Amino acid sequence: MSGILSQDEIDQLLTPINEDFISANPLKRIENFEEYLTKRKYTPEEPYGIFDKDVSICRFFNSNNNENLLEDIKRKNEEQGYGNIKIPNTNITLINYSFCPNCKTNYSFKEVTDYYKNPKIDYQFKNRASQFRKDTRVYCNNCNTYFLPSLIISDGTPKNEVQFLCRVQTIDAVEIYFFQNNKKRVLTKKQKNVVIKGDLRAIKNDVFIKDLEEKPTLITNIIQYTPFNCIANLIDGTNVEKGDLLFDEWR
Repeated sequence: MSGILSQDEIDQLLTPINEDFISANPLKRIENFEEYLTKRKYTPEEPYGIFDKDVSICRFFNSNNNENLLEDIKRKNEEQGYGNIKIPNTNITLINYSFCPNCKTNYSFKEVTDYYKNPKIDYQFKNRASQFRKDTRVYCNNCNTYFLPSLIISDGTPKNEVQFLCRVQTIDAVEIYFFQNNKKRVLTKKQKNVVIKGDLRAIKNDVFIKDLEEKPTLITNIIQYTPFNCIANLIDGTNVEKGDLLFDEWR
């Protein structure tokens, strides 16, 4: 009798281990991840960022004319070629829900992200770098009103919504969450994650999204900035072993 196991025998031995691993990490399965985004009743998260308490939050599920506003934003995104992020192997699209609650001016994904790159100066922040990370508001130039945009999770019909964050704010919030909860340094806070190629720098993505299960806002925003070809790795948890870069981005 040969002492070498066949591939079938190896697979049979590993199956219970694999099933236990997936059971302990339910977001690994794409169908579970889709259900997590669309059906789960989240524990409400406090809004991210530093701002006055009276700043309005764009809420799809309790705003008037919401369907028309969302369609206008989707159309604007399509015309500009940004936003309306589709998650591979699911029916889910992530759509920014960003409009001034005072004058009803709507803002596309590009307009919102461009604003975050050059926000209206607010001297409550000690410097611009701090404002980039912490000021999650958008300023409406038409009526001088601040508001917080949202991110709609839709499978053809809006199912859930979380706060919209820019890339820098997403990174900052993730790093704070990991450090506050288990004193773990991740992403830009861990020197080993820095990759240098000539004059360019990138950051390895050492975050497992299963560890953010209680923070759907952070998971959804990470997904929206991750390129299509890297999203599957994030969902199945192989992004770390494959050495994926944060947002697959060099700067």
